[in-house]
Amino acid sequence: MGNYYSDLGPDFKKRTIKFKNITAYQYDKEIADELKAKNVTKAELIEMYESMLVIREFEEMILKCRTGAYEIISDYDYRGPTHLSIGQEATAAGACSVLSISDMITSTHRGHGDSIAKGFHAIKRMNEDELKERCPEFSNLKGEQLREAVMEDHVYRTIAELFGKESGYGKGRGGGMHIADFRVGHLGANAIVGGGIPIATGASMVCRIDEEMHKNVVCSFAGDGAYANGVVLETLNWAAQEQFTGDIARTKYGLPIIYAIVNNHFGMTGRADGEVNGLDYLARRAAGFSNNNMHAEVVNGMDVLAVRDAITRAKAIIAKGEGPVLLELDTYRYYGHSLSDPRNEYRTKEEEGRWKEVDPVDVFRMQLKKSKAFTEKQLKAVETKVADRNARAARRAADAPDPVAEDVIKHMYADSVCDVVPEQFSKPAVYQDLPVIKRREGSSLTYRDAIKEGIMEEMLRDQRVLFFGEDVADYGGAFKLSKGFLESFGRDRVFNTPISEACICGNAVGMAMCGYRPVAELMYMDFALMASDQISNQAAKWHYMTGASTTVPMVVRCSVGGGKGYGGQHSQSLESMFAHIPGLYVAYPSNPYDAKGLIKTAIRDDNPVMFVEGQLLYNERGFVPEEEYTIPFGEANIVREGSHVTFVVWGPAVSDAIKAADALEAEGISVEIIDPRTLVPFDWETVFESVKKTGRCVAISQCVDIGSFTGEIVSQVTAECFDYLDAPILKIGAKNGIAPQAHTLEAAFLPTVEDMVNAARSLA
Repeated sequence: MGNYYSDLGPDFKKRTIKFKNITAYQYDKEIADELKAKNVTKAELIEMYESMLVIREFEEMILKCRTGAYEIISDYDYRGPTHLSIGQEATAAGACSVLSISDMITSTHRGHGDSIAKGFHAIKRMNEDELKERCPEFSNLKGEQLREAVMEDHVYRTIAELFGKESGYGKGRGGGMHIADFRVGHLGANAIVGGGIPIATGASMVCRIDEEMHKNVVCSFAGDGAYANGVVLETLNWAAQEQFTGDIARTKYGLPIIYAIVNNHFGMTGRADGEVNGLDYLARRAAGFSNNNMHAEVVNGMDVLAVRDAITRAKAIIAKGEGPVLLELDTYRYYGHSLSDPRNEYRTKEEEGRWKEVDPVDVFRMQLKKSKAFTEKQLKAVETKVADRNARAARRAADAPDPVAEDVIKHMYADSVCDVVPEQFSKPAVYQDLPVIKRREGSSLTYRDAIKEGIMEEMLRDQRVLFFGEDVADYGGAFKLSKGFLESFGRDRVFNTPISEACICGNAVGMAMCGYRPVAELMYMDFALMASDQISNQAAKWHYMTGASTTVPMVVRCSVGGGKGYGGQHSQSLESMFAHIPGLYVAYPSNPYDAKGLIKTAIRDDNPVMFVEGQLLYNERGFVPEEEYTIPFGEANIVREGSHVTFVVWGPAVSDAIKAADALEAEGISVEIIDPRTLVPFDWETVFESVKKTGRCVAISQCVDIGSFTGEIVSQVTAECFDYLDAPILKIGAKNGIAPQAHTLEAAFLPTVEDMVNAARSLA
């Protein structure tokens, strides 16, 4: 893994940079042609037709539910979202018809059709044992009767999730805009436009490096609006990185992902064509990221066979190691963004009429008859079966029990950790000697090396632990914490990323959903704001929104730079902000011992963890035993026992609190110092017991005072310990302003030892 860089010098010769052509609408075959060429069977044709019918029937049910016109549940008051995909059925059915059960998809808030199609075609491919494993309640059935029962269950659970029922795919927690079914590789629909695309890319990263998943592909469905979104463009750049396929790649295999742009020509009400885009075809986007245009192609998205053909060829490209592939599926949605949008303000009936002339369901039906592959009676039978199945499932879903109110935050956090590494991941390859971490007398390590040693031990323990971020590979990261990791563990597990924090975190979410345990480094915590959607709306929420169907075991490491003169965009302590996000753990060690123990716990935990590191602490030394240990989350450390006042303090402020306690002891004031170690989960009992003993409390951090988690400590201690308090609770933090660069100003900005001493004096 030595230096791979070539000795290229400047070359300023005059030249013209040429772009490769992008083909469009190349598919022009008839059903008869495909049958004759044996590219498709009659069974596959009728399967695709039924798949589109199931989607259409489901979507029209939503439309009718709003007016009570869906007779079988006319008594049901549907209150959920109404983002219809009527008109787009061919994109979902055509793509999913050639995806395997283990191939994966992500989708959008208008993703009912994708979810239905993925489950539908997966069930069609299951053998009897797989069908019974999916639905054990039907184990007494056999053959097509069993398959049909499982299929109806799929429709039922989809409708139940739309209706917010406990028996839905996400137990009613996610609803239709977040529907997922991990048993068939559906990683979730996403209500954040473009939010699922980096997740899909992370999943494809796992497929690329995991031998057992190497034959799988990921298909990411997202609309035209998504391809103007920052994280989506970041993701295309990520997927095309030459380090995956060039000379430095240990595994020369491009990402096995298909970016399926479902271009229905409208974002919400804004028209993509001629209004918010500067392109005639969105497939051109690919030219900005890859010399081969990501094999981009424009496909007739109203023709299910054209979509099927394009996805089939895309899978063949990926099988040769030449992914990713980008396909623009040109389609149309007949209705507005939701049913509250009448759509007459920005399009005409004439326009809709022209698109309905090429309706994917109606045209395919005519082609099936024209080819004489199926009779009118056979097609009617399929249509009746689909309508009846949906009606039964809808009635059952409407009658199904709602989640009980007491379970409102059930599934917020996973209660599992990785205690035992699966055998296939327990012996990771090590390519060169591990970095040497030198201890001083008495097993003393720096805070930096303690974190490094903890991560390294976890990477040796579990092959699924990956480490990536900006400049972390050859250079070892901005703070040299990962120096040597690349040489020891290889570029499949340790690699540089583009400067794309949202994409870094989004990929980590996808990897984690696929069972890996990524550690993503963000150079400064300030940059977490660039990634706040992927951290807060994706990582933190998927366990809950899927009713505990998935876990997201990932760690986001963020350094905090307050006190180094780096100014307002590199110095913020933002742990309080992320403590406000349910579903996310927040850890902040204050010393080397805790740093190692907590990072190991974070990597093994099945929840997403924001791991905050104080840059001022990186060179601080402390005792770190050589033997294996972890520190449980939610278990505070009583740094110092006292009897007159309790300091609750974390991060670099702990060192100052100790100095303040020393000064106060000389005055006869005994301070008990509690370092919570983790803000989420928080060890309230230890704090309460201390305050009941001392009768006084000061909450301290380096966060800006307003909105700080110190305020939550004041609130909870007041509520639980009011009868024991001898004085008001105080809080200390940074000034309510922006971190300055000037040394004199920064010294005045951050809390000081003197501030802590004065607070304790005022109480005692």
